[in-house]
Amino acid sequence: MPKEKPRSYPYIPNSAPEVRAEMLRAIGIDNIDELYQEIPKELQLNRRLDLPEPFFSEYDLRNHVEEILAKNKTCKEYANFLGSGCYQHFVP
Repeated sequence: MPKEKPRSYPYIPNSAPEVRAEMLRAIGIDNIDELYQEIPKELQLNRRLDLPEPFFSEYDLRNHVEEILAKNKTCKEYANFLGSGCYQHFVP
């Protein structure tokens, strides 16, 4: 895999290169790949993950997450029989 320039993300505090280097020093390794050297090659994912481009503002990230969450449906919106009759009932 080609090496990428280290990038820092505002919503992931440990992504700053100097913070990452300090964490690696604290556990006694020089490179993040050393953490994974014990995993057999056939179990390692040898391609990049298909992830969207990062959001650099909290506002854009929040909007993106809210769009994803809006796809969820709740038990208040649809009939739900998961409790097999054992659930809270409205009793006036």
